Amino acid sequence: MLKAFLKEKIKKIIISRRIVTSENYYRELHSLLKIDSAEGFDLIRIGRDYDGGYIMLDDFEPGGIAYSFGISGDVSWDKDMASRGYDVFMYDHTIDGLPEENTRFHWSKLGIADGVTHDDRLKTLEELISRNGHEGKRDMILKMDVEGAEWGFLESVKPETLSQFSQMTFELHNMIKLADHERVLNILRKINETHQLVHLHANNVSSYVTIGGRNFAALFEVSYVLRDKYKFSSEYDVKLPLKIDMPNITGWPEIELGIGTEN
Repeated sequence: MLKAFLKEKIKKIIISRRIVTSENYYRELHSLLKIDSAEGFDLIRIGRDYDGGYIMLDDFEPGGIAYSFGISGDVSWDKDMASRGYDVFMYDHTIDGLPEENTRFHWSKLGIADGVTHDDRLKTLEELISRNGHEGKRDMILKMDVEGAEWGFLESVKPETLSQFSQMTFELHNMIKLADHERVLNILRKINETHQLVHLHANNVSSYVTIGGRNFAALFEVSYVLRDKYKFSSEYDVKLPLKIDMPNITGWPEIELGIGTEN
């Protein structure tokens, strides 16, 4: 019953939402989401199975620092990072506490500023880094799933702040929404200046369109690594999803992607 309800709800959302139809948009989106592999490193899954897990580069060092935005009731990614020796600075202003504690967890009832919403509980990444005494830190790791607020964050964050993070993983929302399409392209161009995309996964609860034989989803999980830290080789022939990917909703088919392919 729940799945049937969700499917009907999603259909109504798709019908009511204005979707980008420009082939030029999807052609540039495909180019901006070009996947390369970091030479000498494998991809692994961090966090729980299905929704809440993220594909990342297997390059972690004990004593590291991770920033995690958007917790809700799931700390599986944070626990996995803590088990690898990372202190995890966790932020979510919509909850009153964590579902479980860990000596490496540092949670605050704060959220990431999106540049639009005025709320004393929302802080910029620069403010949080300063508060934590991490101004000079490098090779930190960033995870963010904040229901659309990532765009305001990415639009306003300084490139030199992003460069403090050797790995970043986001869920990107509204990728095919007409009202947001120019903003999406501008922000992806900005990310590409400092970081290289190494993995892409479509959230299978989202709507998608097929343009030029390729599927483009409304919700993408993306994994980036710092360009200055790694050497890359082209992965145009990668087929998505990978075997280590998992659907966000079990029992529903994955959305196959042609983002990383020339075919």
